[in-house]
Amino acid sequence: MIKIGLTGSIASGKSYVLNLFSDLYNIPIFSSDECVKELYKSNDQLKDFVKKHILEKDEELNKTNISENVFNNKEKLLKLEKFIHPLVKLARDRFIEQEKENNSKIVIVEVPLLFEKNLENDFDFIILVKTSSDLQEKRVLERPNMTAELFSKIKKKQLPNKQKEERSHFVIDNINRDDTIKTIDTIMKNIKMK
Repeated sequence: MIKIGLTGSIASGKSYVLNLFSDLYNIPIFSSDECVKELYKSNDQLKDFVKKHILEKDEELNKTNISENVFNNKEKLLKLEKFIHPLVKLARDRFIEQEKENNSKIVIVEVPLLFEKNLENDFDFIILVKTSSDLQEKRVLERPNMTAELFSKIKKKQLPNKQKEERSHFVIDNINRDDTIKTIDTIMKNIKMK
């Protein structure tokens, strides 16, 4: 089974591209972002941990409060990552095992911090999704509770695209749908030929 890691900076359109692979090629996909959202909804240990170690007293458990706390406090960010990353890895490994049992030929796993967390060796191929900085900024600032300041802090925690490109097998310039689909088709032909 071929394991593909899909990564990219915030608001580059990773989820959109991931879903295109699923829709166009019927490839099983795993989204780390969706997994984290699900964990926040359903994992009581995580909720307790966040209330106890990340949020300030009486702060409501929501994405905005969590983001503000961890991006302003490196220690809290590390604590949260140490708690949540193993849970995501467990879910990812379960997904891969399940797809092996289903005899899937290819799976795609979206990992936003793939390079930052040195996970290259977990995958046979790596696809980087990128977009123009104008489009990235426009998309990100349309998100609820996102500010230019928070966006800047998030960007600083992510490697620049130039470094990611050097370490990726394929790059998708996610500017418009038609070009993105053409690039996906080319990637699929290349992977099937290898």
